[in-house]
Amino acid sequence: MSVSSNADGAFASSPYLRSRWRAATSQLVTRVHVHLAGRHTLRAQGTRLLKGIGAGVGYAALIEPRWIERTHIEFAIPGLPVGLDGYRIVHLSDLHHNLIAGRGFLQRVVELANGLDPDLVVVTGDFVTHNPERLWGCFDILRHLRAPDGVLATRGNHDYRCSLDMMERACDRAGVRLLENRHVVVRPTRQRGLLLTPRREPTGLVVAGVGDLQEGLVDPARALGTAPADLPRILLSHNPLVAELIRPEHQVALQLSGHTHGGQVRPFRRPIALFNGGAAQYSSGIVAAPHTTVYVSRGVGTSALHVRWNCRPEIALLTLHPAPESAPAPVSGRDSRPPAVP
Repeated sequence: MSVSSNADGAFASSPYLRSRWRAATSQLVTRVHVHLAGRHTLRAQGTRLLKGIGAGVGYAALIEPRWIERTHIEFAIPGLPVGLDGYRIVHLSDLHHNLIAGRGFLQRVVELANGLDPDLVVVTGDFVTHNPERLWGCFDILRHLRAPDGVLATRGNHDYRCSLDMMERACDRAGVRLLENRHVVVRPTRQRGLLLTPRREPTGLVVAGVGDLQEGLVDPARALGTAPADLPRILLSHNPLVAELIRPEHQVALQLSGHTHGGQVRPFRRPIALFNGGAAQYSSGIVAAPHTTVYVSRGVGTSALHVRWNCRPEIALLTLHPAPESAPAPVSGRDSRPPAVP
């Protein structure tokens, strides 16, 4: 006890020992504060990161899939009659009527399409996703599409869950003409080009459709075999890879397709190979194929992955002009609208 008392007394009476003690305790407290501050900073950064991820997921799942973009593309078509100069085609694809792309959303799509004042509407497949019974509800909405030269359609890979008879009956009920390896000659109802066209100049446009590349029969020769050779030809195909089957003798000036959804998720504006439907070179937009030009729509709906990122749903307006060139010369533009949530 006496030793301890002497030590305590020596410590209390020694300025040197007291200064060393203060320095040691000060460093200890500083280290504790720094350590605690580091943990708080890390926690705050983690919270901000989670909030950012949550906001990104919310945008990709709730905002962008409903933020419809109306894209305007002008094509110069060789051999297009002057009476069809300015002819307007609205191109819809991949509606995927399901729980996500519900009735209100598709009604909004029809309203926007009608607002573009088209001469003709074409739909390149995938009306439903998994439930074939939704086909009736989808076409009940599509019957409100308005175009003086009608509505033409082809089937997509998801549509083969429905029988051909079921698809034809749904189309007939809605006033839609289904093109399954066949064509129609579209005669313009209203004059878009010159009021007086040269005599003997053919007036019309051949629009053909083929089956789906994965699930159906693709036969361009059969679809176009009896088509007038003096009229320009447009081919409707759900899968854009059909362009690889087009030959010079088919004389297809333009192919309209969908299927890829534009990739749906495009970080840094580049599609992910997993989401582009196996057609990386035909992901979206204007693509030069070996013997034709393809326009690939990003589509309207979604299927397995119900999100979009840098890849808004699209309604495309194509305006045709005559040109002497051997291939269409496109000039694109866009008309963006704020998110429309039905």
